[in-house]
Amino acid sequence: MPAPLSNAVNRTRDAWSHMSIMQRVLVSGGAVLLLAAIIGLSIYATRTEYRILYSNLSGEDANRVVKMLQADKISYKLADNGTTVMVPQEVVYDQRIKIAGEGGLVGQGIGFEIFDKVKVGQTDFVQKINYTRALQGELSRTISEFPSVDSARVHLVIPKRSLFVEDREEPSASVVLNLVNPGSKPDQKEITAILNMIVMSVEGLDKQHVSITDNGGKVLYQPEEDTLAGASSTQMEHRLQVQRNLERRIEEMLQPLFGPGRVIAKVNADMDFSQKTIRREIYDPEKTAVRSEQRSEEAQQGQANLEAGAPDTNFRGDGITGSVSNQNGSRETRTTNYEINKEEHQIVSNVGDLRRLTVAVIIDGTYQKVDGAWAFVPRSAEELAQVRQLVSNAVGLDDTRGDSLEVSSIPFSGSEPPAEPNFGDLLSDYAERLGKPLLNALLAFLFLMLVVRPVVLALIRPKVEAGEMVEGLEGLPAAEEQLALYEALEEAAKGEEKAIEGEEDDEELVFQDIEALKAHIFSLSDQHMEQVVTLVRGWMKNEAKAA
Repeated sequence: MPAPLSNAVNRTRDAWSHMSIMQRVLVSGGAVLLLAAIIGLSIYATRTEYRILYSNLSGEDANRVVKMLQADKISYKLADNGTTVMVPQEVVYDQRIKIAGEGGLVGQGIGFEIFDKVKVGQTDFVQKINYTRALQGELSRTISEFPSVDSARVHLVIPKRSLFVEDREEPSASVVLNLVNPGSKPDQKEITAILNMIVMSVEGLDKQHVSITDNGGKVLYQPEEDTLAGASSTQMEHRLQVQRNLERRIEEMLQPLFGPGRVIAKVNADMDFSQKTIRREIYDPEKTAVRSEQRSEEAQQGQANLEAGAPDTNFRGDGITGSVSNQNGSRETRTTNYEINKEEHQIVSNVGDLRRLTVAVIIDGTYQKVDGAWAFVPRSAEELAQVRQLVSNAVGLDDTRGDSLEVSSIPFSGSEPPAEPNFGDLLSDYAERLGKPLLNALLAFLFLMLVVRPVVLALIRPKVEAGEMVEGLEGLPAAEEQLALYEALEEAAKGEEKAIEGEEDDEELVFQDIEALKAHIFSLSDQHMEQVVTLVRGWMKNEAKAA
């Protein structure tokens, strides 16, 4: 065995022999913890970390991906009931690109990639079937991109074209949606978007021949929705949406004040879905304007001869003459048309106007201990008045419409009084949150005290001359211990002189004896720490006097 290694082994053996039982337990525990930490770090550093390659796969796609990974001899893991495939993180992107390039993922049915590899000699019937399959697959993939849809199946019936109009049949479509949240209903906008997309994707398809259902058997769309029943359903959904929005607005405003789950708001909205057109004509007779004016004048000048005679023809009127009359005159005619001021108004009322709002708000009260039991205390009238004012402004109540608001403080059946602080629960909570950091700190402290500290002390411990040690022996309690310490120092001094002068002797044995004596001296000093401190102070005083 090499000399340095042998010396280290002997030194360790001597140090172990001079330790107490408690010191040996601590050193052994520290060594075990250190070894466990090293093993754990090595396992953590060398372990294989898996990342998600694909998720939400169908059974067919998962089977294809696994077979391709097995062919490439890539380790993998399955999660989420076989719908998620995980591979080592260093090969995630390579395998993802490779599988996509080889067409390993079919997804929601096969799409138009079915025509990438056309076989020679296919009949027209097979081509039509493949086209229908491809169109169904592409529609299924597109519908699956909607937020509320997990997957979809589309079934198309495309009849054969006929030359005769009376024999022509209309295509039809049926869609089955696998929703992300089973039991819920997608938004009406999504259903309308799916309907329009299918109608525009299939030639000659009318929305009257489209049916949309979910995997639970609930009909989401059927042709009758375009009738009056469909309109009523849309109106009811709009009314419920308005009510939910107002209720959520009230609860979001009051819950930070009274606590979550301690406020319930209900709104009833009376809405008018009839469309009205009102036309009004307003005349103002005081505000007139001349629209047109017509004026004509006539003037007449001249003389008229009036003949004289009798009307009787048998009467002889010889010698009778007529008279002369002057005829002068004028006439003026004026016609004025006035325009009366007129205002025309055409008012078209919106569909879905609010006619009346009825709001009810229930607030849980507070709890106080009375005779050792919790008693319900309702909210004060001032608090309820403030809540009433806040809610009225939040939802926009209008007294002219007859809106009403009721705010009450009633105990909730499921509410529990505030729990008293439990010291045990608080301690367990702190232990749960701080346990791991404290454990790590404790392990680090034990490592420093049991491993690092002894090594550092052994390296920096000063050498003490025998004469200086003897001067402080009078502070030791027992004569035997004083004598043992003195003899140990003498032997150490002799051993050092022997090691210096007698180079021809076995240096290894001399070194071992010196180290053993030093270990014995250190053990005695550890057992009598106060005396050692007194001794060191005496040395310092002697050095100060000598200086």
